[in-house]
Amino acid sequence: MKLSDATMAWTTVSAFLVLASSARSEDQPPASAEPAQRAQQQAAQSAESPLDEIVVTAEKRSTDLQRTPISMTALSGKALDDEQVRSLTDITDLAPTFKMGAIDGYQQITVRGIGISNYTPGFDSTVAVNVNGVNVSRPVAQGSSLFDVSQIEVLRGPQGTLYGRNATAGSVNITTTMPTNDVSGYAKVIVGNYQDVDVEAAIGGALVNDVLLVRIAGFSESRGGYGTNIVTGNPVDDRHAQGVRGTVVFKPVSDFKVTLIAERYTESDNGAGYHYFGDAGLSGLPGALATPPTYQLFGGYVSTNPWDLAAGVDPKFELNTTTFTGVLDWDLEPFSFKSISGYRGQDSYERSPLTDSVNAVEYVSGEPAYEFSEELQAHYESSQLHATAGVYYFSEKDHYAPASILLSGQYLNLIAPLPVARPPTESFDFLELGGLFETEAEAAFAQATYDIGAGFSATAGLRYSYEHKKLFQSYGVMVDEPYLGDSTARPPGVEVPAETYTSTTPKAGLQYQIDSKNMAYVTYSKGFKAGGFDTGTDPASEFQPEILTDYELGLKSTWLDNRLTTDVDTFFYNYKDLQVSQIIGNTTATNNAASAHVYGVEAEFRAAPIDPLAINGYLSWLHARYLNYLGADPARPLLTSNVDFSGNALNNAPDFSAHLSVQYTWSVYDGSLALRGEADYSSKYYFAPDNFALLRQGAYTKGDFFLTYTSAQRWYTTAFVRNVSDAATRVSALVNNGLTGNAVQGTYAPPRTFGLELGYRF
Repeated sequence: MKLSDATMAWTTVSAFLVLASSARSEDQPPASAEPAQRAQQQAAQSAESPLDEIVVTAEKRSTDLQRTPISMTALSGKALDDEQVRSLTDITDLAPTFKMGAIDGYQQITVRGIGISNYTPGFDSTVAVNVNGVNVSRPVAQGSSLFDVSQIEVLRGPQGTLYGRNATAGSVNITTTMPTNDVSGYAKVIVGNYQDVDVEAAIGGALVNDVLLVRIAGFSESRGGYGTNIVTGNPVDDRHAQGVRGTVVFKPVSDFKVTLIAERYTESDNGAGYHYFGDAGLSGLPGALATPPTYQLFGGYVSTNPWDLAAGVDPKFELNTTTFTGVLDWDLEPFSFKSISGYRGQDSYERSPLTDSVNAVEYVSGEPAYEFSEELQAHYESSQLHATAGVYYFSEKDHYAPASILLSGQYLNLIAPLPVARPPTESFDFLELGGLFETEAEAAFAQATYDIGAGFSATAGLRYSYEHKKLFQSYGVMVDEPYLGDSTARPPGVEVPAETYTSTTPKAGLQYQIDSKNMAYVTYSKGFKAGGFDTGTDPASEFQPEILTDYELGLKSTWLDNRLTTDVDTFFYNYKDLQVSQIIGNTTATNNAASAHVYGVEAEFRAAPIDPLAINGYLSWLHARYLNYLGADPARPLLTSNVDFSGNALNNAPDFSAHLSVQYTWSVYDGSLALRGEADYSSKYYFAPDNFALLRQGAYTKGDFFLTYTSAQRWYTTAFVRNVSDAATRVSALVNNGLTGNAVQGTYAPPRTFGLELGYRF
């Protein structure tokens, strides 16, 4: 059942008003939006430390970031608020080598050039996304809004031991804010250009001190389109989303805790639209068709504004998710135990016009999916040994329905004429594809770190994974079947023989604590992603697992009386049997590329050279190239499967990227004033193995500015400008199917946005 905007707003505001009445009096010390972070800040202040300690849970236990031997970026709740992060796409420039784009609403997350290029149901991400320890399996749901989040950790490199499934390239771990005994929360509203209005609030505290704690949070976001469909006059790339989350923590005894989290999210907007980048057929490349795009056959046209599009109908995107998470913690020092249970139900719908200004070709897709997971962990902590072991179970039913390529009667009359012409504006179901994917995964894992002495520690870990996949496929060339939505006749389904994939992924490492301020580490690990089925062919074709072997060397240091931290990591990947998806003919096909080598250097830093000045950022150099890969090229279909991609760059893998943030804070009457400027740089990168010019984002530099006044009375206001230069940067691109004439299409990052945020924290 879809929650209305009014219901979302009423639930959030009512809870806010009721619980706010019990907030602590004004003479109490101010509380931040995140109690855990507040405690860290107070501890840091008491030790006269200019930079806060950052506590992370990347190893499924709490550790100091500067003593955790993993290449990772940790973004606190305050940092996320300061950056106005509303979804994972907003952290694209905040973590080295992290890229995120979308096609048809399907998120494509890439870390160090490793990710997925597919955008159809049934395909798994190569970067695991976990919320409160529960995996978000479906890529279409990984772009939903973030609210009341206490921390995001971006782990780079295969996390094959502790995280395992679909963590070949890394893991993004999201932790929502938990309630504490203290009443705390916030309320804020952001108003900006493009008719943007974003309202968000949270409130939490104890109903019974130390026994029963609750927190409720919600948001409503409404934004006009970044562009316009110049045919219909309606907005495109707008956003209308709402969400509400409730958290209950129950501690019947001091060493046992139950955490229950329920969340509902809805989105419905004119998203999932394709912007026209050019025409592969007229590229002049050897093997190109030398034919114009389909829209020109009917006298169509394209938009000259990058954020506009010209389409006969508006694109549509809808997503509804319901999640339940249950966590049991039992602490019996030196042992502790944890159970994490998760359920996620979702439904999505996308309808994307593929030909400009004329409604000749459309793609319709839906993905109702249901998943359940259970993870049991056991931990042992002593002065010398830190050990974690566990078992994991995952079950999912993922429907690819509806799934159709639609052609207009006008187009069918041209390519398949009948004695009686079809109605030119009516949509016909040309191709039906899809079905039901069923996945069952099981795993057992263990990892331990032993303090050898003299500053040295050794880590060893192992995970065994079993994954069983089935497909009940639906495929049919319908040609003349009128499209009637859910009432459209479907071709009969066929059960595809099931496949089982197993792997054993090890990790080994040596850590040296040089002194209290410097730690060096070296690690060896493996990542594994199971194979699967491709519904783009009849019968469905199978693709094989991909395997990544990683070698890393890192140094984490603290300098200048804790006024500077630097984290430097260098790595080398041997990547085999990459799963590469491209549109071949009229459907998506996935093949295993032969191999690739990926290596590079990442350096992150935080600095507070003087008390009012804060500087942070990163530099990264990445070399991600195919070693040997012969395959089909949608831009050059006449060459069949004989195109040599060896030496070409992997997708979303710029050689150089950098981020710099500089903030200066003044003490002013009854508060403080902070001015922050940020700059992001990226060298060119590509979206397909052929490294075709139209499938490239050129080098760019973008900047943001924020001016924030924070009052001693706990309220604040921020004026902001993002993408000051209004640069049009691509975040995804593909050569679309032959029915479009192999048009090159994709999506853009947001244009220049500006506005004002007003908030109150307690």
